[in-house]
Amino acid sequence: MREESSVYYGKEPFDLRLTVLRTIRCLPFIIGVTLLGTLLFGGGYYVKNVLLNQNTTYTVTSTYRVSFVDEPSKSGDYYINETTWNTYVTSKEFLDAVWEHLQEDTVAYDSVYVSSAEELSGMLEARLASDIHVPSTIVTADSQEWTVLIAKAVEETMVADFVESNEQVSAIRVIDPALEAQVVVPDVRPLRAFLLSGILSFFFAIVVFLICELSDSAVWLPSTLRRRYGLAVVGTVNSPELKANLAHLFGERSRIAVCAVSDSVNPAEVIAALQGKEQSRREWIPVPAPVLCPETCEAMRRTEGILLVVKAGKRAGKQLEYDMEYLETQEIKVDAVLLWDADEWLLRTYYMLP
Repeated sequence: MREESSVYYGKEPFDLRLTVLRTIRCLPFIIGVTLLGTLLFGGGYYVKNVLLNQNTTYTVTSTYRVSFVDEPSKSGDYYINETTWNTYVTSKEFLDAVWEHLQEDTVAYDSVYVSSAEELSGMLEARLASDIHVPSTIVTADSQEWTVLIAKAVEETMVADFVESNEQVSAIRVIDPALEAQVVVPDVRPLRAFLLSGILSFFFAIVVFLICELSDSAVWLPSTLRRRYGLAVVGTVNSPELKANLAHLFGERSRIAVCAVSDSVNPAEVIAALQGKEQSRREWIPVPAPVLCPETCEAMRRTEGILLVVKAGKRAGKQLEYDMEYLETQEIKVDAVLLWDADEWLLRTYYMLP
C-alpha cells in the first residue's frame, strides 16, 4: 500500500476547477490582504505627499535670446542642447557668479537666504525649447521673494559673465524676465496611488494564495484520497453513498476501529455521526491517532476492520502519509477512509459543475 501511494503522491494533475472554487472560498482573505495593502501603500503615499508635505515652493522662469558666433550644428564642431545648458548653469563658475550678483542685489536685506554658492545648485534648472536660440532658466525655492531675487542674479550672470566666459556665444538678452514667482503645485495623485496599490496588493494576494494552495498537501475532496494514496474512500458523513460504501467494504464485520489521523478529530464524535447514518449492530471502537498513542496498535489488531478518519483541510495529506507509514510498519491494513469535516459547499459545487 505504501509503495502505491508513493507513486501518485504529488503527481496529481492540476485541478483548475478545485483551484477556482478554493479561490472563491478564500475571497475574504484575498480581499482583506488587498485592502490592507491598499491602506498601507496608498495611505503611506497620501500621508507622505499630502499630509506631511506642507512646504510651499515657488518657481519663476526667465527666457533669453542667444546669439552665437558660429551657429551650432549637429554636424559641426559643437552642438548645444538642454543637457549642455544644465551643465552650464550648475557649473561652479556660473554659480559663483550668481552668488556674487546675489550678494550685490541683496545688500539691503538683513536676512541671508543662501549662505553659499553650492546651495544654489539645487535651485537652478535650464530648459531648451525647439529653438536652440531661446533657452530658459528656472529657479525654484521656498521663498517667493528670494526666488525672484535669485532669478534676477541668474539673468545678470547670463547676460554678462556667461557671455564673457563662453567664446561660442556673442550676446544674450532677456526677452522674458522673472517678475513674479508662482506657487509650485506638486504632482500628487492619491487616487491613482490607491488604485495602483489595490491592484498590486490583489495580485500579490492571488500569487501568495496560489503558491500556498499548490505547495500544500491539503485534502479537500474524497477523490483526492483515492487518487493520491490508492485508498478505498467511503466519502463524508453527509455523502448519500456512505451507507452503501460501509456495507460493501465492511460487510458483516461487527467490530470496526475508527482511527483518527490527527488529534483534532474526536473518534467518539465520528462514531456518533456514523451511527446516525448507518442503522446496524456494528460496533464502532474509537481509536486515537496511532502516532500519538502507539499502544493502540495492539487494540487495532484485535478488531475486524479499520476505518481511518482524515480531517479535510491544509496539511492533511502529510499527516495521513505519516500515519500510513507508521501503520504499515506495524503491519496494520486500513480498509477504508472517511473524509471528516469536509466543506460541503465545495463538494456540492465541485461535483455539480459541468
